[in-house]
Amino acid sequence: MTALHGPRNRSRVRRPPAGVRYPVADLRRLVLAIAVLAGGLAHGSSIYPPEVRAHLSLSYTPACTLCHETESGGFGTVTKPFGKSMMARGLVAQNLGSLDTALDALAAEHTDSDHDGVADIDELKAGSDPNVAGGGSVTPPSYGCFDASGQRSSPLALLPLVLAWVLLRTRRA
Repeated sequence: MTALHGPRNRSRVRRPPAGVRYPVADLRRLVLAIAVLAGGLAHGSSIYPPEVRAHLSLSYTPACTLCHETESGGFGTVTKPFGKSMMARGLVAQNLGSLDTALDALAAEHTDSDHDGVADIDELKAGSDPNVAGGGSVTPPSYGCFDASGQRSSPLALLPLVLAWVLLRTRRA
């Protein structure tokens, strides 16, 4: 037999020294932690619409499109005039205190993001859209499967659960 094909060559497969261990369990924990954190980030600030409703004593829960172009929202996607006005007054993601502060600032300043002569907060209380001059009606939220706040559910929100299940299943095997 040749030097490349023979029983002797099979025994010469390089294996790590006995003292070297790969941290498979640690890697699994790291992937799980990243997945859980990323799943929360993928859905944006779903806590905001119910807080806007409560803070302003609205009769409805505004949709994500109050600030975002689409209902899925997400970080870095604030495009509407009202959302930009809120950010200019200190609104930061996932921070209810900054939301309340920004809403109070808009009310105190009588900010009118769409320049129609009616303050944003007054438009919200009247059920009209502060992003549309002349005040179009505020789009009601659409309700998804796993979110009681009125946000549409995102398939990415299930990513942490799927990864956790896969990692735990492979751990038992």
